[in-house]
Amino acid sequence: MPSIAPSGFVLYQGDAFPAWQGDFFVGALVDKEVRRVDMENDKVVAEESLFSELDARIREVREGPDGFLYLLPDSAEGMLIRVRP
Repeated sequence: MPSIAPSGFVLYQGDAFPAWQGDFFVGALVDKEVRRVDMENDKVVAEESLFSELDARIREVREGPDGFLYLLPDSAEGMLIRVRP
């Protein structure tokens, strides 16, 4: 199976996106996206591709103290993306 070349990932526990609590978010270098891994009862039930429209290799995914997701893409400009509801 081809690899998405996973980079940073986070287990989301914030309040900004209640439907995403307990899900993993994985940066994908090859697919240029963030993969949301939907977890229920410690099992993977679905996957969703997010933010592919950025057309950027995602190096890091983090949850901020504000409950938002932060993405760090490969960028000569040093871009940091805040994901808000």
